[in-house]
Amino acid sequence: MFFILEMANNHQGSVKHAKAIIDDFTEVKDKYDLNVGLKVQFRNLDTFIHPEFKDSGLKYVKRFNETRLEVEDFKQILDYAKLKGMKTVATPFDNESLALFDQLDVDILKIASCSADDWPLLRQVAKVQRKIIMSTAGTDMPVLEKAYNLFKANNREFAFMHCVGDYPTPTSSADLSRILTLRETFPDIEIGFSTHESPDEESLAAYARAMGCTIFEKHVGKTTDTISLNAYSCTKAQYEKMVIDLLRYQSAFEGKSKTQKESLQNLKRGVYIKEDLPKNHTITEQDLFYAMPCQSGQLDVSKIDIILGSSLSVAKKRNEKICLEDIISKNTDETQEICDSVKKILDNARIPVTHKDKCEISCHYGIENFQSYGAFIIDKVNREYCKKLIVMLPGQKHPEHYHIRKEETFELVHGDCSIAVKGTTVDLKLGEPFLIVRNVPHSFQTKNGCVIEQVSTTHHRGDSIYTDPSILRKEVKDRKVKCNLYRKI
Repeated sequence: MFFILEMANNHQGSVKHAKAIIDDFTEVKDKYDLNVGLKVQFRNLDTFIHPEFKDSGLKYVKRFNETRLEVEDFKQILDYAKLKGMKTVATPFDNESLALFDQLDVDILKIASCSADDWPLLRQVAKVQRKIIMSTAGTDMPVLEKAYNLFKANNREFAFMHCVGDYPTPTSSADLSRILTLRETFPDIEIGFSTHESPDEESLAAYARAMGCTIFEKHVGKTTDTISLNAYSCTKAQYEKMVIDLLRYQSAFEGKSKTQKESLQNLKRGVYIKEDLPKNHTITEQDLFYAMPCQSGQLDVSKIDIILGSSLSVAKKRNEKICLEDIISKNTDETQEICDSVKKILDNARIPVTHKDKCEISCHYGIENFQSYGAFIIDKVNREYCKKLIVMLPGQKHPEHYHIRKEETFELVHGDCSIAVKGTTVDLKLGEPFLIVRNVPHSFQTKNGCVIEQVSTTHHRGDSIYTDPSILRKEVKDRKVKCNLYRKI
């Protein structure tokens, strides 16, 4: 997580007071080992304010003039933040201020919500070699999409921050659901939360973290005998409370139990032999019973589909437990024949597959029709990205289907394969990736057999929608057969 301390005008135009704020919040940073950036605001007031309004009593004009800092003042503040182990962040409100990023060596460029559609500014910002973080209060999605495309076209690293432009923001106006919209619309960038709620109320930052935000901005300051804070800025003590809550949620968000599997295993029923059985006996339901405890090394009831139909590698006595080494693969002749055929293709292609790879026979019309319709799927990795190897036997077809959530790219690495998309058939060429976008029906087939590398976004079970309803009517177990090429079970 990255924490932005928005000092705004809370420095009161005083370098000394700004340093006092930095000292306060450094204590919180160090205590909780936070990744923190101190943020200031850049405005060239000589050009930012219209000449006829420079001496007006307008609220913001008056505030900016009263808290004005010179370039040397900003340098002192930012250098002091760096000395305390903070990154430096600045918001430019005008084009003239952009020169300060190089002059003062500012780490990160932050765009305020009011500037989210300031195209004269943004087009110049996109050329600045800095990470960009942009707040999104009051901006419509087309505006954000335009900014997204602008930053992408200029190869900028950037993030969007959800926030609400009410100061302070009532909880009833927080609109946290927009975080989910931003994450769904822009899945390849960081999403943050710039909070403006009153520090006297429960912080919403923790909830934003639970929704996937990784950047958090809060207005901060320091009270004195003569200085008070506005209704949306917080003191060190208030900020620390927010951090404590946020870190607690962070722990809940990322933390994984190290003991639950063992605890649950103690409650599972193990698989036992009813009566004496000879070596090579094919195990049936009638040969087994299930009871606590499930002993060390013993197969439990979750492995019943592996056990049934398998053969005993050793003779077993009445009431004896069954372990993995006690059984031989239950591969049917059909399954074993498919695995042997796939091995030959992989060996010819010189493509290694390990015992750790998850393998599956995809038999859309039943395993008895696999030679005509289907594919052998080898899962290599499935995270934010997914990689699979698809092996097809000579003459095999893969029925038409599409994906709602997954976008995928096929690359032929061995043999031949043609893909039918939108009424057009394309022959894949070795080394040339072919993109299939979401919701586009496609099918593929091979004449002589093939191996295809599939790289995609995360694979979600049930995301393959077949256009032939008879396939969807089949139970998954009848069209997906798990197996392993290189070990017994």
